[in-house]
Amino acid sequence: MKKVIAMTLSAILMLGMFAGCAEKKPVIDADAEVKDDSIGVVLVVNTNLGDKSFCDLSYQGLQRAETELGVRIKVVELGGDATKQVPTFTEFAESDDWDIIVSGTYNVAESMMEVAEQYHNKQFILYDAAGDYEAYDIPNLYSVEHLQNEGSFLVGACAGILTTSDNERANEENIIGFVAGGENSSINDFLVGYIQGAQAISEDIEVLISYIGDFKDSAKGKEMSIAQINQGADVIFQVAAMAGLGVIDGAKEQGAYAIGVDQDQAITFEETDAEISEIIATSMVKFVDNTVFNAIKGAVDGTLEFGTADKVGLADGSVGIARNKYYDALFTDEEKAIIDDLEQKIISGEIVVDSALDMSTEDMQAIKDSVRP
Repeated sequence: MKKVIAMTLSAILMLGMFAGCAEKKPVIDADAEVKDDSIGVVLVVNTNLGDKSFCDLSYQGLQRAETELGVRIKVVELGGDATKQVPTFTEFAESDDWDIIVSGTYNVAESMMEVAEQYHNKQFILYDAAGDYEAYDIPNLYSVEHLQNEGSFLVGACAGILTTSDNERANEENIIGFVAGGENSSINDFLVGYIQGAQAISEDIEVLISYIGDFKDSAKGKEMSIAQINQGADVIFQVAAMAGLGVIDGAKEQGAYAIGVDQDQAITFEETDAEISEIIATSMVKFVDNTVFNAIKGAVDGTLEFGTADKVGLADGSVGIARNKYYDALFTDEEKAIIDDLEQKIISGEIVVDSALDMSTEDMQAIKDSVRP
């Protein structure tokens, strides 16, 4: 039965491709007798689960698909080894057991597109990155980007409010920090939004910027966090996956505030380290779990438009900030009203948030230089 289903799937996909790249292509024939476990979905995580952030959220979306859609699932962790990307995607593309291959972000995009181009009988979902539909023949790949710069603008404004306040953890310097796992246009997209949001509060705010060079080295993340605090930063935004846990730990140790990323990180620490939860002012949240689930659901029911790229942001609730009990306790009603107003201005288009994705190296460097202490 399984082989018959696989053959049916392949035939339908091929027919859909001849009809045009942007046509909606169902994974299964709606009239066919299909068991709940007939569709196999594999999630390839470029680093590792356990980051209390992006990877864990992705897996939650996959697990929801298993529960609500009845698909078979598998998750593979690459441990940050880029040499495993193409072989892993190829392995699942060649297998009759797996129909939909899911992965993100920008650091797997090229490998996924390379494999998707060779295996048009399989469907590929690339999240948190854009597919290059001109360079690659990939009518079987759907991609979706999160407008992380918009959410980063709001946490930048939060950092700006804190550093200019009389809060007990704020010092006299108007300096905030940014620690990232590595440097590329996607990471710098967080940075430019963060800077713009902070300076919407005060143009006098300066920003310390550090790149760990690794998304797993939490010890180095902590080292850089402490170094920035020693230079005057009292709020640090980490965009460093598992290495970012060290950044947060450094902030706790030194009496500063941290800002989390991708997931509401204050809530994730509540049961294991309540003190950390107390110093995470907010988090720039990407609802990656919803993104992954919705894309899989669209592929399963035939509504997902393969061969196209989407962008999702504040307007549709796909990114935002963590407004939890810690946020409520830390910010006054007046300060929260400022954040809410800025959010609405971004949604309405009154504020246009800069993006590093289409920015030249020279322009990016100029922004960094403009806020250097």
